Amino acid sequence: MATSQIKNAQEIFIGGAASLSTLSAPNDGELIALDESGLRIVNTGAGAGQINAAAVSKFKLALGRAGNETLFSDIIEVSSVANVNSAAGAARVNQVTSIGFDGTSGSIDVTANNLYYIRLYVQELLSAESDGQKIKHGVFKSTSSSIESDIALGLTSSLINNFLREAEKFITFKALCSAAGATEANDVTVVKGSNKVSAAGALTAVVGDFLRFGSPSGGATVADDVYKVVAISGTEYTLDRPAQVDGGLYDVTSNDVDVITAAQGAAGSWGVVLTGADLEFGYPDYKYDIARWETQLENFGSTLLGETAGSLGVGTYESIASLEHFLKGFQGEIYRMGAPLTFQPILVADSAVAGGAYQVITFKHNNSIVTGSFTNEVSPKQVIVAVPETAPAYGSALAAVLTILLGSTITIS
Repeated sequence: MATSQIKNAQEIFIGGAASLSTLSAPNDGELIALDESGLRIVNTGAGAGQINAAAVSKFKLALGRAGNETLFSDIIEVSSVANVNSAAGAARVNQVTSIGFDGTSGSIDVTANNLYYIRLYVQELLSAESDGQKIKHGVFKSTSSSIESDIALGLTSSLINNFLREAEKFITFKALCSAAGATEANDVTVVKGSNKVSAAGALTAVVGDFLRFGSPSGGATVADDVYKVVAISGTEYTLDRPAQVDGGLYDVTSNDVDVITAAQGAAGSWGVVLTGADLEFGYPDYKYDIARWETQLENFGSTLLGETAGSLGVGTYESIASLEHFLKGFQGEIYRMGAPLTFQPILVADSAVAGGAYQVITFKHNNSIVTGSFTNEVSPKQVIVAVPETAPAYGSALAAVLTILLGSTITIS
């Protein structure tokens, strides 16, 4: 007996980086189209075992799997195809908020004896009694002698400390300075989360100066995190806060660390940047999402607030894997709801997909029944085709065939 009744259904076919075959048996990971009798559909010039797409009224998609196992779609009537859409893959974009200097322009207004207050209204990823919002904050109380660097570093430290109690770090924080500085004299080893760094030899920086860390062997720019040197013991340098940058060796030959003198720091513009972190994903336990929040500034004067919205992207591994797991329910997999931890999903979606994402093609079709002059649409369905963003060898052939069958230009490139 059926576990459920499904009137509207979706199917997803996820291609891999497979080579191009010529007949009806697709290679592992290859997506092809067949007619009802099993002939391979080609766009033109059909040979033995093949048929031209223009001569096809009904077709099915076939996805090759290892061990000669092939997955097939339902039979699709060409005349019933509608709502065709095609989208190139696009990577996830995390939200970014800048307060003051953002790496290009801006600064933080300096006001003596002032309480700078940042409020973050964070969209929660789980339903809760808090109307879906979590309120976080960062604060700094200036004195009569506070300068812009004190405010930026103080706010950054406050935000980091406020988020220490969170189970997952969903926003990262850094302080920026417009001063260019100069490349440090020796390599520096950083341990992420520690406020002490060690150098291969004496650095140019003295207590009160600043160090800007780029990335190991990646160089440093004014858009990178800046720390104040608060103590020195031999070649060990203590920073104003725990390092938020990646741990590793910061190489002098690739200009990974800049020194900014106290005077240069005082003359420069400063800012605080908040960036959404990549959230943990592992369907069905950790669903795909990005961090989202609204920012309010209090007592910042004319300090500019910059916001860049985040995006889930198109055809990301996480979104395709989530959809694949969910749609297994239409194949009779009752354990998705009943015992998901006992029966772990085995998914086709590849976290190392070529190009970093999938191109996504969607269309609707239905099985129609005609009785005399009466036509009834039966079981409307949607098909989703996902192909690696870096087009596989079969990509152009599949695109040419689908362009004819679906009546809409499909590009896989």
